Amino acid sequence: MISTVTVNYKTMDYTLKMLESLFAYHTKEEIEVFVVENGSGDSTDELVRRFPQVHLIISKENLGFAGGCNLAIKNATGDYVVLVNPDILFEDNALDQIEAKMITHVEVGIGGISLQNMDGSQQDCVWSFPKPCDQILLLLKLNHPFPNLPPLKRWLMRDFDYTQSADVDQVMGAFFCIRREVLDEIGLLDDGFFMWYEEVDYCQRAKDAGWRVRYFSDIHTKHKKGASFDRVATIKKQAMLRRSIRRYMFKHYGVWGGMIFLLGEPIFWCMSVVTSIIKPR
Repeated sequence: MISTVTVNYKTMDYTLKMLESLFAYHTKEEIEVFVVENGSGDSTDELVRRFPQVHLIISKENLGFAGGCNLAIKNATGDYVVLVNPDILFEDNALDQIEAKMITHVEVGIGGISLQNMDGSQQDCVWSFPKPCDQILLLLKLNHPFPNLPPLKRWLMRDFDYTQSADVDQVMGAFFCIRREVLDEIGLLDDGFFMWYEEVDYCQRAKDAGWRVRYFSDIHTKHKKGASFDRVATIKKQAMLRRSIRRYMFKHYGVWGGMIFLLGEPIFWCMSVVTSIIKPR
C-alpha cells in the first residue's frame, strides 16, 4: 500500500486541488493520505468536509518541510511513502504506477517521476549531488548570467535525457517515493533542514546505505513549480536556502566544507539582498 504525505503551509487552495485530482484517479482503499497543516493558520474546514478519508495532522508551529513530513511518516503504514507537494496535479493513477515500479525494482530505495509544467513541458527534476564549487556559484548568483559553467552543468545535469528512465543521484522532493525498508534502515528526514536540501540529504544517505535512486520517465504529474513558496518573501527564502546549504556541506563535506559557507555568509547575504530587490517574491 502507498501512504502519501502532503505538508500544507498557506497553500490550502493548492492542497484542495491536489487532493481532488488524487482521488479522481485513486480509491481511498488503495492509498493512505496524510495532510499536515504546518502551523500556517489555514482553515481546514473545507478539507475535512470534502475529504473525510484524509488523515489530518495539525501542528501548532511551522516545523519546516522535513519536520512536517516526519509527523505524518511516523504514522504512515504503507509499504511505500510518497511525499506529494500541494502544487502537484494528478492526471492518472501515478501512485499505482510508482508502486508497481518499486515492486519490480527491488534495489531502488527512492523513486521519482517526470514532473511537467502546466503546459506539459518537462521540468528539471533530477540533479547530481551538490559540491562546494557549484553551491558557491549558486549563492553568488552566477547561475543566472553563466548557466553553462561546468560545475553548474554537472550539478544541474543539463544534458540529462528526461525521456529515458535512469538511476540518478537525487530526484525532486515534490513527488518523492520512499521504500519502507529505507525508512527502517536510515530513519526519517533530517528536520534540521527547515526547507530545501532535505531530499538531497535523504538521497545521499540512502545511496550511502547501498540503495539506488531512480527516475521513472514513463510516470508523470503536473507540478506548478514554486507555488508552495510563492507567498514567502525572497529574502526569507534566500536565508533558508543558505542555512540548508551550510547544513548539507557540514554533513557531507565535513568541517572545512561547511566553514567555506559559514565564512562566506556576509557575501552570500549581500547577494541575496540584491536578489530580493530585483525579485521581492
